[in-house]
Amino acid sequence: MATITRADLPALGSSSSSSSFITDVKHLSSYNWIDAAEPTIAVPGCPPSWTPPKIPPQLSLDAGKVYIDQNAARHPDSPLEPLFRSLFHTNPTFDISSVDVVTDRNNIRKLLDFVNPNLDTYDLNQFRGFGNNFEKAYTSSEIAKSTGHHRIISYSFGGLKFIVRHETDGYVKTLSSPDDHPRQTQDETSLDNSPVSSADAAYAISGSKLHIRHVGKEVPVESTLKIKTRGVKSRLEISEVVPQLWLSQTPKLVRAYHNKGKFQKPQVEDVTIEIQRWQFGHEEDLRRLNGLI
Repeated sequence: MATITRADLPALGSSSSSSSFITDVKHLSSYNWIDAAEPTIAVPGCPPSWTPPKIPPQLSLDAGKVYIDQNAARHPDSPLEPLFRSLFHTNPTFDISSVDVVTDRNNIRKLLDFVNPNLDTYDLNQFRGFGNNFEKAYTSSEIAKSTGHHRIISYSFGGLKFIVRHETDGYVKTLSSPDDHPRQTQDETSLDNSPVSSADAAYAISGSKLHIRHVGKEVPVESTLKIKTRGVKSRLEISEVVPQLWLSQTPKLVRAYHNKGKFQKPQVEDVTIEIQRWQFGHEEDLRRLNGLI
């Protein structure tokens, strides 16, 4: 055990000589949590597709419970197991020994907040307002009974190789996107050796409570989307959200503004350049983050 204070950060940052920019971003795997009696994931799953209605509906306030950490809530025995199961399902020969850090995006957000508390990496209003109902109205789930899509990416940062898991709000279909209908395949067989074709079919993992369904399609990183909602009188600056986008290398953003649940027409923004600018503008913070890790 050791203690690191914020006062130690300048020295840590100066000792970090490697580049503190994210490079070599790769999609590794993905999965959706499924609403089922047993802990069940769909691999590769699929994020909801961006399908805004032609006429903006009047939305009601969000109600009910919201998952803060669905992996821990649905599979408390081993919240990281879905990451590794989906990773090795997609890449059976993946060399995990080549990786230095395996983590969730939120953990790095906490460290970045420690390095510089002024970076606004947290949205204190994320669990109240109209955000959840907006996503239901403006996106379409492509996986039956899905309760959330998680992605696993790898990249290099400061001389270290990271595997980072994060939740994705949706994706934007393009001409190069996968087919509109996710494939629903199953290479397992049921107990009577008959092929399993139902999207609801799942197989259990020996020695684990986790079940896996082979359903979905891979969606490239460049199509992924983050959604943020705000009242019209509270504009969302790019600086408030870009640290989170940088950590997951999410290139697209929707800033949706409403007046008591009636939303203006939202636009999908490509914020790749803004992410790069932020990275260059915060090189010292990122060097200290690298030194801290």
